[in-house]
Amino acid sequence: MQRLPWPTYSSDMSPIEHVWDLVGRSCTRDLRPAASKDELLLRIQARWNSLPQADIQNLFDFMSRRIEKLIAARGGFTKY
Repeated sequence: MQRLPWPTYSSDMSPIEHVWDLVGRSCTRDLRPAASKDELLLRIQARWNSLPQADIQNLFDFMSRRIEKLIAARGGFTKY
């Protein structure tokens, strides 16, 4: 197995970071302020649970493209 020469914590290569982005965007559309930390956590959990599986699968389906772009950029900036 060949080791890839970029940081192991490269957020653009982590599908979970993109899932959290989807959750965050959903949360920002709700203009009502949370009354408490517990309410905020419940809202985040509800949004996480309601994410369409197709959106999550799409992130995984495009991983090979992300890897190709990152290799082409030699570990530098990509549009992802």
